[in-house]
Amino acid sequence: MASNISTIPPDAILNPYTPLVFLPPNIAYQLQVICYIHVATLAAFTWDWLMAIPEEYRIIRQVGLSRPNVAYFLSRFGTFGTCLSTTIFKIALIDDCKAIKYVEGAFLEIGVTATSLLFFFRVKAVYNNSRIITAFFGLLWLAITGLNILILSGMSKHHIPHTRRCFESTAPKYSTAPFILAALNDTLVFLAISYHILSSAMVSSTWSARVKSFVTGNGLLHLSKALLQSGQVYYFVTIGMAIATTAFILSPGVPGVLKPVLGSVYIALSSAMACRVYRVILGVLTDFQDSHPTTNTILSSIVQPTILSATKAYSTISNRR
Repeated sequence: MASNISTIPPDAILNPYTPLVFLPPNIAYQLQVICYIHVATLAAFTWDWLMAIPEEYRIIRQVGLSRPNVAYFLSRFGTFGTCLSTTIFKIALIDDCKAIKYVEGAFLEIGVTATSLLFFFRVKAVYNNSRIITAFFGLLWLAITGLNILILSGMSKHHIPHTRRCFESTAPKYSTAPFILAALNDTLVFLAISYHILSSAMVSSTWSARVKSFVTGNGLLHLSKALLQSGQVYYFVTIGMAIATTAFILSPGVPGVLKPVLGSVYIALSSAMACRVYRVILGVLTDFQDSHPTTNTILSSIVQPTILSATKAYSTISNRR
């Protein structure tokens, strides 16, 4: 693609300092759309992070740098770095396009791996560190970590002829593998946590009662309800974006340059939602601790992490009341 995108000789351009004029109009338009999407994604993620700073400060003050907290901030840092480096690649003048590719890949590996790790901690804790659950979801997490490199390895990056602006080639079909695996992992984590919560719920054992509890949260303890509903919000938002991202890459009707356009949107959205879910659960535990000062171990139980221990403690106190 690098050899045939320039159809206009440089000496025929009235303004040779406008990079997109060296491209055919349809490709120039697609690249401009991609620039807008990446800038909007960076702005949205930055805004989400700025709005969450007071809550994050509260988390650090109360529980310190536990393993889940480290994963949380690595998810934030890595995803922000991915969005920033991708935007710089699209709009800045760069001497070495391949160098920025490696920077983008490093941030991507950090961000996606940490985001998945947050939910690994979550499902592992809900099942009280079960060896089977830990091994199964641990292998899925390692697979996601290893496959992330496919997102960038299949796309070569070049300069727009006669300029210092970069562009990337069409995304190959195998680059959908990380998105498919991430969607599968999210689905399994969501189903595993939902099943465990509903099987322990104080509701009738009939299917209709369980379904009603799943939809409304009725019959669940406050912490269990927060776990269930926050997981539902995360899953149904991110799974839609994962499907759209995969469909864009595989669809023959989508122009080649536009195929990977939703990749950074999915990565940013997944991180933002995962971090929001983490803050919601930690906020519920903090509020509970404030109203029950004698249960100091509850807050530390999630950040070590053992959410199940917190749920049992909450259930015991509620029954005594």
